[in-house]
Amino acid sequence: MLRLLAFAALGAAIGGLVVSLLGNPDPGMLIFGIAIGVCIAATTVSRLGGGLAAALPSPAAVQEARDARRLGRARIDAVRQTGTFVNEQPVCDIDVTAVSLTGDAWATTIRRLVPLTELPAYQAGLERDVAILLEGGPEIAFADGELSPAEIARLVVPPRSEVDVRPIPPGTRIDKGRRRGPLIGIGRRGRPLRLAVFTLVAVLAGAVVVLPFREAVGLTLDAWSDGRWSVDMRHPDALKTAEGALQDAIGHDRVVSITVIPDAVIVDAPIRVGAVETDEWTYRGGVVSHDGAAHSQPELAEEQFSWSDVALDRLWPAMEQASAQSGLPTDGASARIERATDDDVQSPTFIRNVGAPEMSFGLRDDYRDAFFRLDATGTDLQPAG
Repeated sequence: MLRLLAFAALGAAIGGLVVSLLGNPDPGMLIFGIAIGVCIAATTVSRLGGGLAAALPSPAAVQEARDARRLGRARIDAVRQTGTFVNEQPVCDIDVTAVSLTGDAWATTIRRLVPLTELPAYQAGLERDVAILLEGGPEIAFADGELSPAEIARLVVPPRSEVDVRPIPPGTRIDKGRRRGPLIGIGRRGRPLRLAVFTLVAVLAGAVVVLPFREAVGLTLDAWSDGRWSVDMRHPDALKTAEGALQDAIGHDRVVSITVIPDAVIVDAPIRVGAVETDEWTYRGGVVSHDGAAHSQPELAEEQFSWSDVALDRLWPAMEQASAQSGLPTDGASARIERATDDDVQSPTFIRNVGAPEMSFGLRDDYRDAFFRLDATGTDLQPAG
């Protein structure tokens, strides 16, 4: 299970990176950070657990062996540190030769967490009482004091060279009188199946992470097909997708302003049609976020207009045309769409944005800049004063 969790976390981490690259760095890197931490922790515990599964027999399994009088005597033949430490205590491989009360004898190697204060009890040549977790072993647990002096006297541990070596199946543990292994075997024969299952789990986990951002995936694929490395929200297809997503989230098609930047579309929209109170909404990386009250609140409902009032698909061609005319790049250029300002000093709506909707944008390089205005139909491109 821990290995499955590790691969699922790895897939989620990769999904987080994908989400970040699709234009959502905040949630993407948060997902990546959490997932990679889980992956490292699960991998570490799995590597320890694989060797310590038999090394840490459950108290219930030991008590069951005691109650059944599955007891014996074991000699410690050798002790080797594995190089792994848990809470600064060494994990050791211990070669033992055991003999049971029934006379059955065998040799095996067990792995134990050996506290430094207990090292004298694990010296080579020492004999200790053991509980035999399964009939015939090879799993044992040290259980000093279980055998009587008479039982100890009649049990003779044979030389290791004279008995069978019974290895403990890796990754197994004793539970309710049975040897239980991982859901997916860890042997060489099961390697292709493990690889297939782990890959599937990682892919599914990554897909679950990316799924909420599937619109961004589609936009990215479209950008790649056009020879662009990333999505540019100023392009007609991306802008159309953002328009639909924002209208669905807002619940109507009325806006006060639309700001288009290369990686996002930001909209100020009334909380309902005809209302003056206005909220800010953002479409970025395939996801709409509701950012609360807009920083600038309109004073008149007449400042609103509909998405359909503006030919947004003409914005990018107009930017390219302006770039060709001015010699300035479109890199990083943003556009704003709102109603024109009423400049009639006699009008009750003087300096309010109640005129016809229009698009405006600026181009710049390190030495100069230029500003342009585009009418709602997208056909009349003019330099801004």
